[in-house]
Amino acid sequence: MKKTFLFSLLTFSFLAAAPAMAQDDLGSPRQTIPSNLDSYSVFQEGAFGNAITGGLGITTFGNQLFYTINFSPELAIGKLGVGLDLNLRISQDGKLREEDWNDGVSSYLRIIRYLRYGFKKEEIYARLGQLDAARLGHGTIMYLYQNNSSYDARRVGIEFDMDFRVWGFESVVSDVSTFNIVGIRPYVRPLAELPIPIINGLELGATYVADFDRNANLVATPQSIYPASQNGEFLFNSVQGERRGNLSTFGLDLGLPLVRLPFFDSDFYIDYVKIIGFGDGAAVGVSASLKNLGEFITLSAKLEHRVYGERFQMGYFDALYEQDRLNTVFATNDTTQIVRTRANNLANYSAPGPGVYGDLGASVLGKLRLFGSYQRLYATPRNGQLHLGAGLKDLIPSVIFRADYYKRDIGFETDLFTLDDRSLSVVELGYYPYPYLLLSVVYQWTYTPNRDADENIIGYTPVRRFEPRVSFSFRF
Repeated sequence: MKKTFLFSLLTFSFLAAAPAMAQDDLGSPRQTIPSNLDSYSVFQEGAFGNAITGGLGITTFGNQLFYTINFSPELAIGKLGVGLDLNLRISQDGKLREEDWNDGVSSYLRIIRYLRYGFKKEEIYARLGQLDAARLGHGTIMYLYQNNSSYDARRVGIEFDMDFRVWGFESVVSDVSTFNIVGIRPYVRPLAELPIPIINGLELGATYVADFDRNANLVATPQSIYPASQNGEFLFNSVQGERRGNLSTFGLDLGLPLVRLPFFDSDFYIDYVKIIGFGDGAAVGVSASLKNLGEFITLSAKLEHRVYGERFQMGYFDALYEQDRLNTVFATNDTTQIVRTRANNLANYSAPGPGVYGDLGASVLGKLRLFGSYQRLYATPRNGQLHLGAGLKDLIPSVIFRADYYKRDIGFETDLFTLDDRSLSVVELGYYPYPYLLLSVVYQWTYTPNRDADENIIGYTPVRRFEPRVSFSFRF
């Protein structure tokens, strides 16, 4: 859509022509590259450390009750970090839960939750294992993507970023066993060697993300339409639908520092995104970060104006993408499935128009972490997206609290906190009667995979989990 590209170009031209702001101590090129903070990085600040944790509990999957033994150490040495997550779920008749161990080697690899070096936005960042919040660039193609929102379908993914100041790249692979989703964003700072503040921080990037799963681009045909819908989405016969190969997206972006002070950063950016075979869109935004104030407060926020064309969605690869790619609603026989797919939803996303997006992350006193983001398109129903996160430790003596909530396709504000197949949620509230003993309750709204006779995942079913825990936690 040409008008979104022209809108992006004109907006940047206007802002780039504005007088440069006076800055202090900006001689170093390193100081004027785009900020190394974003709202989710701030939210994660302090979330990693050295701890050996294990415990006993009771958990439910649907109507089934299991006794749980958990061992989940997390170790950090310098920039290196490792997290493990071993769960033994034992049924009331003394048997291990089959779904935890029926994926062969993957069932054992999932014990390694992650191996990492550094953190996102640092000069070198690498992560292997569970991807909790993968993102590329400003997040207009991939933002907070999760490859493991279902424990029963865990994947071993990769994030690998390098920043050489003049150029660099970000990359992501959803699963090393399939390479279904692959993304890369190379970027260059062509003026980085100039001793000119602001201008030497100009960054140009290009992003490409593709999903090679056979269902990534499965859309309905006229003869495949089923006479019903679910959550406003068309249902169709997957056998009669059309598989258009892989689903690919590309984007171009430009970033420019606006302010660089010891305690405050601000950046301007503009993105243009095209989903191949579908539509395009653009975003113009400003981000700002408050930093270097000790543990008192660290804060990062951004505000975007978004323009959507027809058949386009911003941040297409999001926290619910793996669940939404293909969802089998029911099977009429052994070979015929009535489904809904993310690609078909995209194909019927009509004329959404302009809208706004904002997010904010904060760390207060090193004890309270907050994150929130929200999107609303001005004239389109069922377009809202909400993500909330919170973490509290020792702000109230001996009490911990953590929560994460994500919901997309919100039609009305009354739908904000309803749990359905467009939601992810986890909440934990705990109390330390002793420094090493934690009593807690965990509530999760997550997903369990549905498989066909060949053990292929053909969809996901929302599942509510409630788990009281007694844990031993040693931090050092």
